[in-house]
Amino acid sequence: MMFDDTVRKGSGCGQRHSHHTTEVSSNADWRCDHCGKLLGKAKGGQMHILRKPFELFASFPVTARCPGCTRLNLRNSG
Repeated sequence: MMFDDTVRKGSGCGQRHSHHTTEVSSNADWRCDHCGKLLGKAKGGQMHILRKPFELFASFPVTARCPGCTRLNLRNSG
C-alpha cells in the first residue's frame, strides 16, 4: 500500500472521476500538525505507518517525527 503525502483541499482529488473530499482524505489519516504531511492511517486499534523501506503497525498512543518538517506529532486514538 502506498500513501499519498499531498494535502487535499477543496472537493475531490483533481482527477476527472468523481470522489468526494471525505473519500480522498478521511479522519483515519494522521497528518502532521504543522505541514500536513501524511504520517499514517488508523486501521482498527492500530496506526499503519509506511516510510520506505519500513512498514509499521503501532498501538496508540503513537508519537512520530514528521519526515517533512521534523515536528514531533502525537495521536492518542484512531
